[in-house]
Amino acid sequence: MAKAKKPDVIDSFINSMNWNWGNFSMLPIFFGTLMALLDIVMMSSVKMIHGGTLSGSIGIPLAVGIYAMEPLLFLKAMNYEGMAVMNLIWNLMSNVLVTLQALLIFDETIKGVRWVAVGMAVLSLAIFAYTAD
Repeated sequence: MAKAKKPDVIDSFINSMNWNWGNFSMLPIFFGTLMALLDIVMMSSVKMIHGGTLSGSIGIPLAVGIYAMEPLLFLKAMNYEGMAVMNLIWNLMSNVLVTLQALLIFDETIKGVRWVAVGMAVLSLAIFAYTAD
């Protein structure tokens, strides 16, 4: 018989919190946000290399090193949510946060109907968090 695994620091933190907000489970959103924050560091490093404000010899190893942590978070997230839903939440959250980063930090713009797409991504996140189905 397999030995029961002792909860690590992350599991202890997760188990100490109430992740439900009415009919919404915020735990997958939390994991998606953590993974998206790693995406932000990786994407900003690449953007800064492209813009000439960061050396590729520093930025590429930084971006690769940060991005290499994604599977560890994803593996932990799958203890609480399935692969399909977790992947979609991560991708949507990354799309929203990286877009906000591009707008607020790198002075990029989005115009017209493309804002509808950003809004639909946010709405999709809310639908994925809804658990009363």
